[in-house]
Amino acid sequence: MKRLQTAAIALIFLHSPAAAATSQWVETPGGDVRLVALPAGADGVVRAMIDIRLHDGWKTYWRDPGGSGIPPSIAISGAELKSVGFPAPKRLGDQDNHYIGYDRPVRFPLKLDKAAGGTITATVFLGVCKDICIPVQAELTVDSIGESFANPLEETAIADAEATLPGGSGDGFKPLSGRFAADDKSLTVRFEAPADGQLPDVFLSGSSTFEFGAAGPVRRDGDVFVAEVPVLHKPKVFDLEKDPIRLTVRSGEKTMESPLAIE
Repeated sequence: MKRLQTAAIALIFLHSPAAAATSQWVETPGGDVRLVALPAGADGVVRAMIDIRLHDGWKTYWRDPGGSGIPPSIAISGAELKSVGFPAPKRLGDQDNHYIGYDRPVRFPLKLDKAAGGTITATVFLGVCKDICIPVQAELTVDSIGESFANPLEETAIADAEATLPGGSGDGFKPLSGRFAADDKSLTVRFEAPADGQLPDVFLSGSSTFEFGAAGPVRRDGDVFVAEVPVLHKPKVFDLEKDPIRLTVRSGEKTMESPLAIE
């Protein structure tokens, strides 16, 4: 597990009983969390989300917090977890203790392959932080037996969550290449992005065995943007074709996420 820097640590384990297609809110000092799931579509896919309602001043982490923090962990029973979506994050903290995450309520859209039966349980482990950091583990259960029509409010909430996810290449964005330094301590990223306003911000993530730090200042090289990203841990064995490094770019209000070709 990635390194955790805290002033104090408390572990909260809570259980949310089944309640139609939306679990009850599990309440914590720093934020509340619930599971929302729609009925399975004709293809058997269930659209769902982990809904994190952060309290004022509290923060939580992205999938790669940048070397300090708890990456969210989501395990599903009653269905197969196909994918978890993460909105583009922000740099948080200060110069001495910086990390990557969210400082406002956030929703992680899920795609599930529905199994037999109607009960789905998500076991969620995440960190919510302010002056202290609280690792939170919660079991969130929904029961969609007899649910043949989506609740319009739930459907809208999940559609809104999906709309916050970064787009792919296009609209001025294009991932170009990544190259590890000779000592493997950094990765140079080259990409195209909309040039209006402030310089874009860059985030990298890979499999659970990669760790990347916060990218250095982005610079221009002609029509291309370049950034150096610290490599905090590079595994000895990895398969980038099966599990590629993903480049996430924020440029103003626009965001992109795409696999990055490594030279």
